[in-house]
Parts: sequence; structure tokens; C-alpha cells
Amino acid sequence: MTELLFNNDAYLKQCEAVITHIDQNSIQLDRTIFYAESGGQPGDQGEIILGDQIYKVIDTQKGKAPNEIIHLVDGEIDQNIVGKECELKIDWGLRKDHMKMHTSCHILCSLIDALITGASVGAQKSRVDFDVDPSLLDKEAMNQQIEEIIKNNIPVFTKQITGDEFRDNPHLAKGAAVSPPVIDNKVQIVQIGEDKILDIQACGGTHVKSTGEIEGLEIGKIENKGKRNRRVNIRFIQ
Repeated sequence: MTELLFNNDAYLKQCEAVITHIDQNSIQLDRTIFYAESGGQPGDQGEIILGDQIYKVIDTQKGKAPNEIIHLVDGEIDQNIVGKECELKIDWGLRKDHMKMHTSCHILCSLIDALITGASVGAQKSRVDFDVDPSLLDKEAMNQQIEEIIKNNIPVFTKQITGDEFRDNPHLAKGAAVSPPVIDNKVQIVQIGEDKILDIQACGGTHVKSTGEIEGLEIGKIENKGKRNRRVNIRFIQ
């Protein structure tokens, strides 16, 4: 199992680790700052560095076992690096964009009281699908609310609760079909707001510390994907 350092500090840009396993085009580590693709958020990119050996990480994925993280690299891997110490550096610009956009998806969820049927997080645009009555979606009003939420620089918290606490609070799972995994009897919760909570739900992604870090967010097209299923697209405008 890999220690997931980003769960405790999503702002870590580099760290040291030990290589525990290699495959034809992948490396596993005892600890990592690379987020593995899940919950609609893409996997991180960056570098694994051993002196003058630099492996470019082109994607990060989950393995079959809990907390098994697969760092996919470009090019051949030296078979003698297992057990050696290395330095990890993520593509911070890309990660920060994903953090801002993932938090933006939660801002959107705070405006639409409905179950989520799908989501995809990108660096500059994302989408969230909702099981919602389309008459409840007022694009202009929601964009005004988004602007206000960002301007107010509302804090964003991540915390972990036990699996039992999660099961006792089913409202924390906002997915219509998929429930977040319980690993080591823990579930990560993301909360926007302190005195007044705008959104709170189970989510294992990475997020910014406050809504004020997000700039130029707006709702784009709202698409009809079924009788009640509506796809709400959001984007960063330059």
C-alpha cells in the first residue's frame, strides 16, 4: 500500500519516496503526492527523479488493491531502481487547475439540490450531470451565485470520518449510482463553508483551501441527457 500524502496536504509539490515495484511502463512507491484518476478527476503528471535518471510520469492510476497507486511513465525503466530513494515532482500548474476545477464542481453542487449521475473534471472545463427537474435550473441566477461565492472567499475543508459515521449519514453520498470507497474504515469529506455550510459530501479528490482561489468560473451549456438528467458544463473564462 502506498501512503497518500495528498490526502493530508494537497499543496505538496515535491517529496522523497522509495521505489517498491516496477513493471514494463509503471513505477510504484512507498508514498506519493501523485493523485490517481478517480471521482472524475484526472491523474497527476510530473517526474520521478533518481539523480540523472528522470522518469516522466504521463498518468497516475489506481491499482487493484486499496491504496495501490500506479505511476505510468514514458520510456524504458531501469530494472535496478527497486528499493532506491527518489524525488517526486508533480506538474503543479496542472494539479492546481484540477484542484480549482474540482472545487468548482462542489460549488455547482451547492446550487443544485439533486443526486449526481456523472461528472468529469478537466483543467479548464468540467461537467456534472444531475437527476433534476430542468425547470429548477436558472443559468443566469446560478452564475450570479457563483460569482458571489468566489468573491466571499469561503473556506474549503477536507476531513476524514469513519466508515460507520459515513453509513450513519447517507446524505454525504451524492452520487446516484456510485458510493465512495471506504478504505481502512475511513472516508474523506469535503466541506465548503464553516458557520454556514454550502456543500458537504464524500469526495476523495484534491481541492483548494478557499473559493477565492478560483477565478473566472461560469456555467456554460446546460444539456438535455434524458427525461430528468441534465448535464451542466462549467468553465474558466480568460
